[in-house]
Amino acid sequence: MPIAVIMPKFEMSQETGKVARWLKDEGAHVEKGEVILEVETDKLSMEVEAKAGGRLVGISAAAGEVVPIGQPIAYIIVPGESWSPGAPVGQPTPEAAASAGPAPADAATGLRASPLAERMAAEHGLDLRLVPGTGPSGRITREDVEAQFALQVAAGSGQGAGQAHSVRAVPAARRLARESGIDLAAITGTGPDGRIQSADVALAVRASVTQPASHEVPLAAPVVAPATGGRPAVRRVVPLTSIRRTIAERMTQSVREAPQFTVSVDVDMGRAMAMVQDFRIGTEAQQGPKVTVTALLVKACAWALTQFPGANAMFQFDPAAPATGPSIIEWDEVNVGVATAIDQGLIVPVVHGADRLGMKGIATRLADLTARAREGRLKLDDLQGGTFTISNLGMFGIDRFTAIINPPQAAILAVGRVAKRAVIREDDRVAVCQMASFALTADHRVLDGAGAAQFLATIQRALEYPGLLLG
Repeated sequence: MPIAVIMPKFEMSQETGKVARWLKDEGAHVEKGEVILEVETDKLSMEVEAKAGGRLVGISAAAGEVVPIGQPIAYIIVPGESWSPGAPVGQPTPEAAASAGPAPADAATGLRASPLAERMAAEHGLDLRLVPGTGPSGRITREDVEAQFALQVAAGSGQGAGQAHSVRAVPAARRLARESGIDLAAITGTGPDGRIQSADVALAVRASVTQPASHEVPLAAPVVAPATGGRPAVRRVVPLTSIRRTIAERMTQSVREAPQFTVSVDVDMGRAMAMVQDFRIGTEAQQGPKVTVTALLVKACAWALTQFPGANAMFQFDPAAPATGPSIIEWDEVNVGVATAIDQGLIVPVVHGADRLGMKGIATRLADLTARAREGRLKLDDLQGGTFTISNLGMFGIDRFTAIINPPQAAILAVGRVAKRAVIREDDRVAVCQMASFALTADHRVLDGAGAAQFLATIQRALEYPGLLLG
């Protein structure tokens, strides 16, 4: 059966992707894992790899075309299979799925499926019982859900039973409509092929609450309103870019869904800065990437996360499956994201397996991620899988600030600049020390105040005694 190449989802709130260019032509042979096309998002350009080896056929989205996530844009067929344009793509029937027998059951869901696969199935309205699992022991993976959704779209079967699922809408729009009590059938979609986007649902929600007065001027109007009633004159109206809208939606979601609180501490960075300087002297002799304060922060946080796994976690609750109940998932991997500013906005590249890397390894990884981020060459894996985030504004001269959690993570660390301050020691001596303010914002559903304080104290200990990180 042909394997669908679908428009991938890079971000939680992403609804469409733009085909930048195909690196393989129609009919070309491709190997599994080979890069076959580049896709542009609002933030950067990503490479898409072939999920199987075979011949690339049925390319339906040309360069420059915007396509909804999950929609097939090509297929890969193996030797012996044939392909003709417009040929229907089969999908397992409920009878076939039932005859294949159920996958080994988990206690929580009755099926063996990864948490990400369960969330994606809920967003797409897919019945996991009809999704063949290709993971270990028949476990359903993210790729299985994506493949099943692609088959349903190609076969024109929609996303599930009922009128709501017969309407063409992206998963994020369906979720927003469900939460807001809006009927998707009454909304006109502005996306490709009339597909309903989140913005369409948001507009319907605002319209259902209130209607604008007839004298109000729409924001998109080219007229600049004069000052009236003490209100200052409008200089200009700046429409939100896609990346700014994404940031706004994600941060609003974070604040709305997660009860957040912040604990802070001042850290003596004297020994840490000396260690960074020692590494820099060593790397200059070897002409390798410079070990930066950020690299040390990543290492310290990774070490602390291994000591305090309760912070390396997320809160999970699926409104579409309330019977499973809420749960806390503690990750087995320590993947530290670093908030990075680029011309287009803010992104969070991830240092995977940071707890297994040394200082030089982290410095090399950060240098590579930063360079490719600025050039728009990051890959999907570079942005996914983060379990904790660091936001460092010290290079901008900021002393202290609080950050908003990057969902679905449980915590984020805000780091201010390292500056000399007068500090009173325990023996009442006054010393000049290199100090920095750290603020940890945590999800109260996952961490309590005492737990967050202990975790932050663990980070403080790692930085004030950085020799611990070399063990």
